Amino acid sequence: MVRESVCQAVSFIHRRYAEPITLADIAAEVFVSPFHFSRLFTQEVGISPGRYLGAVRMFEAKRRLVASSMNICDIVHSVGYNSVGTFTSRFTRLVGMSPREYRKPEVGRSMVAVSKDFNRMPSPVELAGSPGPASLDGERHTGSVRGMIELPRAIPDGRLLVGVYDTIVPQNRPVAYRFLPATERVTFTLGNVPGGEWSLMALAMRTGAPANADVLVGTLPHRLTVRRGMDTWTRMSMRRLASTDVPMAITLADTSSDHVHVTAPLACGR
Repeated sequence: MVRESVCQAVSFIHRRYAEPITLADIAAEVFVSPFHFSRLFTQEVGISPGRYLGAVRMFEAKRRLVASSMNICDIVHSVGYNSVGTFTSRFTRLVGMSPREYRKPEVGRSMVAVSKDFNRMPSPVELAGSPGPASLDGERHTGSVRGMIELPRAIPDGRLLVGVYDTIVPQNRPVAYRFLPATERVTFTLGNVPGGEWSLMALAMRTGAPANADVLVGTLPHRLTVRRGMDTWTRMSMRRLASTDVPMAITLADTSSDHVHVTAPLACGR
């Protein structure tokens, strides 16, 4: 069970992310020294308080870019950034496209999102025009990830997305992924995975489910090592989304553009 002080800190971050809060501010909220709090938070949640705050701000920015008509300058300031240039540079580096490119219709249609109050799983129709899982030339240069995923219960008409990502808190398109029925036990194979260290994550919910619907998540406590020309096997158990889980939003739209090296927008706007 997650400690009450960590739950309080997470709640504080979600309430105050738009403000210039610091580690000391968060620690003071739960009456713990910054050093001890940072260690405790990381142990319980899996990432540092600073990374959690950054993930909340990035999630809220993505949600506003896709679901609102706010101009980019207003969005930047509404999620706790003072500099549009700094935000744009960071967003582009993490996501693989600029904030303005993120407003393209195909990005919103193929968005997958999980949080305590906003969840989304795209339908097959919405993904019809999106590219499938990445495919690299020459299977001898890649490996595969195979395994079994166990759900605490089946989700009628639900979809399960399993994918490998470059970071523990995904911000861009998975390196490889598959959609599968959300039954109680699912076997999967992800091919064409480049050799290296990857994070594996699974998300399950109904397409078009309301924000308060049950959402299941699954992650591994360690990175997967994929070797070229070999299969990597693993097993994962899923659980209900917790209030302390890091909010996540990715798009399955292709973000591999050659023109995403923008460090600052020329002017604010949509």
